Amino acid sequence: MHTIISKLYQLALSSHIVSALLEPVHIIILALPFMTFLVAMLVLTVQLQTKKTLTERNIIGTYSFIWYLAAAYLLIILPLPTRSTVANLTSAEYNLQPFLFLTEFKQLTPFQADDPSTWLAALKSESFFQPFFNVLFFMPIGAYLKWRHHWPLWLITLTSFTISLFFETTQLTGLYGYYARAYRMFDVDDLMMNTLGGMIGAWALIVIPRRWRETDHSTALTQASHPINWQRIGALLIDWGLIAAFDVCYFVLVKHFDWPLTRDPRWLYLLDIGLFFWLPARLTHGKTLGGWLTNSRLISTTGQTVTGWQLAIHYGGLYLVSLPLLFLDLWLFNQLGDMPSASLNRLDVYLVIVSLTLLIISYDLILTFFSRQHQLWCERLSQTTVD
Repeated sequence: MHTIISKLYQLALSSHIVSALLEPVHIIILALPFMTFLVAMLVLTVQLQTKKTLTERNIIGTYSFIWYLAAAYLLIILPLPTRSTVANLTSAEYNLQPFLFLTEFKQLTPFQADDPSTWLAALKSESFFQPFFNVLFFMPIGAYLKWRHHWPLWLITLTSFTISLFFETTQLTGLYGYYARAYRMFDVDDLMMNTLGGMIGAWALIVIPRRWRETDHSTALTQASHPINWQRIGALLIDWGLIAAFDVCYFVLVKHFDWPLTRDPRWLYLLDIGLFFWLPARLTHGKTLGGWLTNSRLISTTGQTVTGWQLAIHYGGLYLVSLPLLFLDLWLFNQLGDMPSASLNRLDVYLVIVSLTLLIISYDLILTFFSRQHQLWCERLSQTTVD
């Protein structure tokens, strides 16, 4: 078995696209969104088991926090330079001088406290915006831990510092040894500003009325009603497991045995969706192979068998809109500059729009897994539901 795996790995390395994806760091980036979703599912399942009741607001709040941490991690490590570029860097790897940003602010900006005309230019400078961004960056951590878990300020401060230290260490170690040296600077000022941001986030909840924070009118899900749709989750995992096995075989036949089939991954992706979702569901009255094994099927909201068009809208929304948005979001993350900027460019706007759209879609998906009555956006559009 080890020999077979080794040969498959060497075969993959002969492909430029696949060899790039097989780099450990790229595997981490591609897997991170799915790992985030899996962690959210596990955390929410444990919360449901321990608290016996979860509201949709609880689910969205917990998932948003986990999603935020994953997005923050991507902002920390992306964009990724080449190894050769990092090996040739001569810049400083760390700054251990506290409040260096204040010295730089005084030296590099025209700021004069008694001259208001200099304030705007100073606020737009990188020496102001970077520490200011670091404060804003960690405010959600303090706000969430105070709002949802009522943690004391000292524990929120310690947690904010620990998370910031993890991020800074990730940069200092060159992404845990992937690079020969640090490709971004470890900065003690970042540690201080991030920690301050967590504290301010906790304090900021004071401006939100307590009654609004503690009142929750969203739908409640109880453990006794078995809200988690394990059949649907199982069917999805089986279908994608079969797709992964099929794609490996396809790759071997095309690359090693020179079968005259397309090598374009976009066409292979469309083939996967048609072959493992649309076609079996069309032939078996709404059941994919995974659905057949878990006794789960897609039906019309009227109770009738789904039509080909309904299946096309349903699976097209999932796999030709939602999933491609995820990869577009990762690409946009990787196009960002190394430092936050006070001025928005077109890519920044695109990233915000795509990320927010993807977050709303993922809310929809996780609520579907935790509530048998909830319909995905593409199910509402196609007038279908899972039986």
